[in-house]
Amino acid sequence: MKHSIEMKKGFTMVELLVVVSIMGILSTMGVASLHAAIVNNRVRDAAVNVTAYLERVASEANRFSDKVCVKIGNNGKTIYAVKGACPNSAGINKAISQLTLENALTFENATHKDCTNSWYNSDVTDTFEPKFGLSAAPVQGCIVVKYSGGEKKARALKKKEKNNIIPQVSYDRGNSWTDL
Repeated sequence: MKHSIEMKKGFTMVELLVVVSIMGILSTMGVASLHAAIVNNRVRDAAVNVTAYLERVASEANRFSDKVCVKIGNNGKTIYAVKGACPNSAGINKAISQLTLENALTFENATHKDCTNSWYNSDVTDTFEPKFGLSAAPVQGCIVVKYSGGEKKARALKKKEKNNIIPQVSYDRGNSWTDL
């Protein structure tokens, strides 16, 4: 009897295969959840970063006591600010600052709920003009950033009735927006 107890000190091949299969299934589910969390955080960061950049541009306009124009670069991934009137696309050489998005993010020329004036559009001549005691941001407008695929979006929104720019995210292609 002692001999048969010593022989059963390990796991059978079937038991090992079951455990490895369960671990594989659980890790696959975890990787999918982790990827979704990473994408959501990138979109949130984009909303906050673009909003902070636009607030900084508004502060620069007040500091310079001059207009500052915001333009999107030709690559759709860079936003830059130029002192004075809005130049043509060659004006990027005179940029006072710029912000470049991560690989999977791009600026989108789109309008959404609460935003009919996209600052992305090259025809829009809204500039950041100095205002004593107020934000230099245009009265209203937004800049939209989309994650590759376009389902998840971020935006920096300026409403008429607010003095600040609000970061927002959408996880349903821009149908509904959530303030951050």
